[in-house]
Amino acid sequence: MSADPIRWGILSTARIARRSVGPGILKARNGVLRAVASRSLERARGFAAELEIPTAYGSYEDLLADPEIDAVYIPLPTALHHRWVIATARAGKHVLVDKPFAVDAAQAVEMVHACREAGVQLLEGFMYRYDPRHARLRQLVAEGAIGDLRQINTAFCFPITRDPANVRLSTELAGGALGDLGTYCVSVSRLHMGGEPRRLAAQMTDDPEFGVDFDGNALLEFDDGRTAMVAFSFLSSRRHFLELVGTDGTLRVERHVLAPGESTSIETHTLRGVVTELFPPFDTYQAEVENLGDAIRGEAAPLVDGDEAIRQMRVLDAVRESARSGEWVALSE
Repeated sequence: MSADPIRWGILSTARIARRSVGPGILKARNGVLRAVASRSLERARGFAAELEIPTAYGSYEDLLADPEIDAVYIPLPTALHHRWVIATARAGKHVLVDKPFAVDAAQAVEMVHACREAGVQLLEGFMYRYDPRHARLRQLVAEGAIGDLRQINTAFCFPITRDPANVRLSTELAGGALGDLGTYCVSVSRLHMGGEPRRLAAQMTDDPEFGVDFDGNALLEFDDGRTAMVAFSFLSSRRHFLELVGTDGTLRVERHVLAPGESTSIETHTLRGVVTELFPPFDTYQAEVENLGDAIRGEAAPLVDGDEAIRQMRVLDAVRESARSGEWVALSE
């Protein structure tokens, strides 16, 4: 495989592309940012000027037709992921798509199949997975620092401005707190439990004006009676934490989904007291871009690949089903 840098394009001038993933590509050791596309050529040119990107396109199709692009980042609203992931794969480009991966698991299966059929690499943008704290948490659990892991508590909540222009509040674009915030809580619970929940029970509250879920929680039951309680909300005060509770202690992390540039820590609480381990700033967006670049070169596997994306979407589907029915929902193996 060539050692030339992976040539990236971005579909959309979304804020996360401007503030986070675009700069991550610019800093990546194995990538260069070559083009951006928008439905408005003027917006694309403004974005390109800001990040010093050589080429701006006034349509997504034009970027996908560019033979000088190897990989595409898709930060479009969730309802558009299915169409544009498949189009990107059929254009022969590798794909990094923002979370949540799809509207539902059925869409996710079709998207993964399209990428495999085209022979392109696929990565879901769960940038938190690259945060060194999560590898350290798994190590601490494996070493018995808190005894046997029995429970996970996690929340991602903040009050949102009721702006009709916000895609998070659009039913048409598949907005809502579960897809925007709860998906992180479900993912991190599955990660640290090391598998899939056997069943779950959930509650969600839809906003009467916007029609999307503004608030919810779910209880996920894993093997051996282990549980995870997740909370996600556009209504409640800011809460953003992860706790791993064991038979002999607790590991606690504030802001477990973190923007680049912030110092972080893990607290280990046991009968012996509290031990705090500090971590320097780390750019998780740069790390995910580099991971896909390495996968394209055959040097690594995508950390959050298509199979993982499908498993995650199946749990999110079950959360919605339980919230609608008011019943426990079992997940198949």
